[in-house]
Amino acid sequence: MERSATRRELVRGAIAAGAGLAVGFEPATARADEAPPSPEELLGKALQVERVLVLAYERVFASGALSPGIQRAITPHLAHERAHVAAVAAELTRLGAPAPTGPLSVKDASDLLGEHNISDSLTDLHSQDVCLKLLVDLESVAEGAHYTPLKDLTDPRLVQMNAQIMACEAQHWTVLSGLRNPGQYVKAIPWPYVYGTK
Repeated sequence: MERSATRRELVRGAIAAGAGLAVGFEPATARADEAPPSPEELLGKALQVERVLVLAYERVFASGALSPGIQRAITPHLAHERAHVAAVAAELTRLGAPAPTGPLSVKDASDLLGEHNISDSLTDLHSQDVCLKLLVDLESVAEGAHYTPLKDLTDPRLVQMNAQIMACEAQHWTVLSGLRNPGQYVKAIPWPYVYGTK
């Protein structure tokens, strides 16, 4: 129970800090020569990454490469990713922007992997380690996709949503890294920094 409370406190702190940054930060003054990306653009990129994650989890589960125990352990992640797609799409719709939520083609998803320098394949999922590596790499990209908007968003509602999803993706990363490296607990500890996406 103590560990769970600590995580909640961290998430609340991240949301509060993000909201404070969003209200007090003027991105236009920091980059006077270029306009900050619009909320629609930032959320559109995050939605694209979330849709790739949904496809990746579906393909990993269909591959038959995971042990039953590991598949059971990470099955809730797919429901989380679908909820993220729905949440981001709802905010895009509220902003009057396109919000595609349908399945991505493997080609479009593979192109996105290439854009983020992920060499993993969505079609060659022949072992449990390959599957887990793909998901770990994508969860890292998803963290960045929700971290990047925090410096430019000014709507506290959008800041909160991105901070919450980023925290969820970090938890997924930790679980997947722990399962990929059993007994090597240091490899399941998240990196202290999150890097944004392009």
